[in-house]
Amino acid sequence: MTNSIDPSFVKLLEQIFPRDLLEHFIITGITETTHPKTKDKTIEISLEDKNTPPIVPKEHRGKTVTSKGFNHVQVVQDFPLRDSFCFLKVRTRRWEIEDSGTLKRTLSFIPESGLKLTTDFAAFLKEADRTRTSGSRTHRETLWNEETGESIQE
Repeated sequence: MTNSIDPSFVKLLEQIFPRDLLEHFIITGITETTHPKTKDKTIEISLEDKNTPPIVPKEHRGKTVTSKGFNHVQVVQDFPLRDSFCFLKVRTRRWEIEDSGTLKRTLSFIPESGLKLTTDFAAFLKEADRTRTSGSRTHRETLWNEETGESIQE
């Protein structure tokens, strides 16, 4: 008997998580904690790289690519979920190309700069800060009158 996942559930996860996550990782655990003093809730989602090698460069095509364990866990903060901080604990695999060195999977949601935020969350915060300091609003900050459905101008 095969274990199939409801397509509507997958569609929901695609809206919540970064694009590359569901394609290349499996969720291995979810932990919810509450800070004893501040009562802030935190959700930690543990992810493990699937055992499927990344795209091999042209010059190494035809060579064997082998998984050689995992790199250190990277922890990045993502958008909050239900008023809880959300951290992704990502375990990526180390890949070795036969007689040629190593291979690394490039992930769109983990910044190369070492920033501890997902790239989408960092871009969101940067835009929010830019619009807050300049005084202009973006499409995310348009105010609506709930009774009439009309835009409120300041």
